[in-house]
Amino acid sequence: MRIAGTFAVVLVAALCSAGGASAAPAVKLKVAFDPNVTGERTTIELGLSISGPKGGQSVPVTSLDLRLPAQMGLGSSSLGQANCEPASLIADGLGGCPGNARVGLGNATAVVPVGLGLVHEMASLDVLLGPPGEDRVELLFYVQALRPVFGALILPSVVEEDALPYGDSLETSVPLVEAWPEGPDLALQTFNASLGPKGLTYHGQVRGKTVAYHPSGIRVPPLCPRGGYPFGALLTFADGTHSAAVYHVPCPPRTGRS
Repeated sequence: MRIAGTFAVVLVAALCSAGGASAAPAVKLKVAFDPNVTGERTTIELGLSISGPKGGQSVPVTSLDLRLPAQMGLGSSSLGQANCEPASLIADGLGGCPGNARVGLGNATAVVPVGLGLVHEMASLDVLLGPPGEDRVELLFYVQALRPVFGALILPSVVEEDALPYGDSLETSVPLVEAWPEGPDLALQTFNASLGPKGLTYHGQVRGKTVAYHPSGIRVPPLCPRGGYPFGALLTFADGTHSAAVYHVPCPPRTGRS
């Protein structure tokens, strides 16, 4: 288990350094539930945007940790009915892994300085259940660059138990990627991912026939904390700085009369 208060300490440190000479890039986090209904299955939609410190040069991200609210663990859903091996994913792309291993979708953008301007790289994102482990769950963020340069990258993410008010954290390593040999590294600019059944179709066997179905999503906790469901993001950058952001998904509207 993560030491309680670690995220809060780093958040305070990041905010305190914002006015210093080595200020970290600014990070914004936004999260939504689709649907947002207490006790119902849902898809979690996460969005991160990163900008250089005070409009300065973008800095590559080396780790991305996401915090989910308590009682919203992946184990509470039927997501991930098969496992994906990184070696198969590297060799054959998505075709090398079972379709039932996919647990989410998304997209990302990165920038690289060229002369006095920036070149934007667009990429698609697939989230898959990684190889099985005895005491941990691993997700694989499979990033496929679409333009202007085509390429693929795997970001391994370990699901860990976290301290309240969070339940789980997704600790993701982000390798440095050169835009071209001996060129500058790509700097992540936006990261959008969903965790849930939206856009996913699984296949299973029923009476000897293959049938398509949608997996069940992560359940919205029955009790909403005051201020909403808390999410957090902690980013580490190549220059050693950190940035943190928090977001609270509003409590579902009450139904019926009180």
